[in-house]
Amino acid sequence: MMNHSDNYSLNLAEMRRRFLVESLVRGFFVAGLLVFALLVSGLFGTGLAQTTYTVLPGDTFSRIARAHDVSLTELQEANGGRREDLSPGDQIQIPTPVVLAPVILPGASPASAIDVRHTVIAGETLYGISQRYGTAVSELERLNPSALNGLEIGDVLVIRAVPTDNGRASAPASSFVSLSDSIGGWPALRTDTLRALVMLPFMLESDTVKGGGYDAKTTRLRDISLEFLHGARWAAEMLRDSGYTVALKVVDTEPDSVGVHAWTDADLYWADVVLGPLRKAPLDSVNEKLRLSVIPQWVLTPQKPEVWHKHPWAFSLEAQPEVGMEQLGAFAALQHAGDTVLLLETRGAGASMEAAFRAGFEKAKADSTFLQSIPANAQFCEGLIAALDTSKLNVIAVPAGRSAQSLVAYVQTELQSADSFPVQLYGHPESRSFEFLERPFLERSHWTSPVSAQTLWSDVDVAKQVQTFRDLFQTDPSLYAFITCEALRETARWQGKPWPIPASVYQQTRWEWDGNLGRWMNRYWTIESFTNDGWFDSLNLED
Repeated sequence: MMNHSDNYSLNLAEMRRRFLVESLVRGFFVAGLLVFALLVSGLFGTGLAQTTYTVLPGDTFSRIARAHDVSLTELQEANGGRREDLSPGDQIQIPTPVVLAPVILPGASPASAIDVRHTVIAGETLYGISQRYGTAVSELERLNPSALNGLEIGDVLVIRAVPTDNGRASAPASSFVSLSDSIGGWPALRTDTLRALVMLPFMLESDTVKGGGYDAKTTRLRDISLEFLHGARWAAEMLRDSGYTVALKVVDTEPDSVGVHAWTDADLYWADVVLGPLRKAPLDSVNEKLRLSVIPQWVLTPQKPEVWHKHPWAFSLEAQPEVGMEQLGAFAALQHAGDTVLLLETRGAGASMEAAFRAGFEKAKADSTFLQSIPANAQFCEGLIAALDTSKLNVIAVPAGRSAQSLVAYVQTELQSADSFPVQLYGHPESRSFEFLERPFLERSHWTSPVSAQTLWSDVDVAKQVQTFRDLFQTDPSLYAFITCEALRETARWQGKPWPIPASVYQQTRWEWDGNLGRWMNRYWTIESFTNDGWFDSLNLED
């Protein structure tokens, strides 16, 4: 459980002020807000070809960027970093948008060859570009004779990519790094700069202002977005120290006052990995656009499967609770061989958890081990005390989660009154956060539950990484900061570089291919029990 230090109390108002001062430009929203490359020499540049545009009444940099399919950052960089208000008649430069290579998945019907356009950015070479697109340097030079004289930032190259039999553009084995040869494979990531697009609802141009300020709901959502962003910046700092180059681009996913989103397809296809969006509507839209690509996407908040499962390369760090409960059931069966375990079964909102616990128990149990179901509801369980025995350890399982919170409170009250019965309880991972649970009862019942994510604040390596966050933002990382940090750290791990990856500070992962869903799922759970006035690992099921 996370216990934040009193010395680092969360001050979101100050964080938000700093963010707005550092990152916003007189009310322009965050599209293309932070494009930066961390590491060694240089900034992530575009250097695109340009055309001249005459400013019309009502124009802003953000509206012009959307109209010409470029990012706000690219537009401002093309105009010497200009950020002041525009006036009608002003002439500004419009960079030519990057045209990226299409990625064709199995089932599509590609032509025999695909001509794409690639705009050269800082640090790129013919060899590196040839490796990315699976072609030869000589072929690039044949199609682009000017390249014989060297590359310049902003040069646009014609590239002919030939699809393979599986529908993907061919590429040498060395071009991409894959961590697994298992069914489904892993996303193919470039091994130079890791370009991460962070999509969050800052709502800087939305119709959300009431009475001169944002309402409480909007303010909280913007605060959460800021916390997610801080986590991404935290990860970029840690990865820089490990030798990785990370470029972050941030876009606001909310529509402006005329209902136009502040991001474009070009923003999506710029990225090597996408984080977000948070809310269902933009997530569904982004998910749909990415479903025929191999750009991995991190789903940062709990969503119904039908939303994010459209994109086969959408990932969630959240381990499925049914998996944890199945492992808990197996653990209980092994721990109590020859005994009878009492299952308090509500068959309500937590029915899937109860079924998972039962499935794990039945798979692991010995012939002499039994699971006895006792009907219960969300408030109480009649007959519980009558089923207990003072002469042996009474094993009780409450697999339902938050929906059974009142039931857990009832069980605690009853067992505190009947303290002559030796008991051991197994519960849902959410039960650990129930505020009414008393430490003496947790100790007496040896409360046991599965855990998929936690912060070991006492660990030296974790403490150093948390200190990095404190130095950056003068507070402890929140849950949302942990999520984006771990997502980027895990993405960097997929690159397979022979450099050290920062240790996890929160989320452990064990990726397994789910053939039914057709995607990789995190199935990491460990079992912890409350003993000696704290939570301790009972069995690490990954080993």
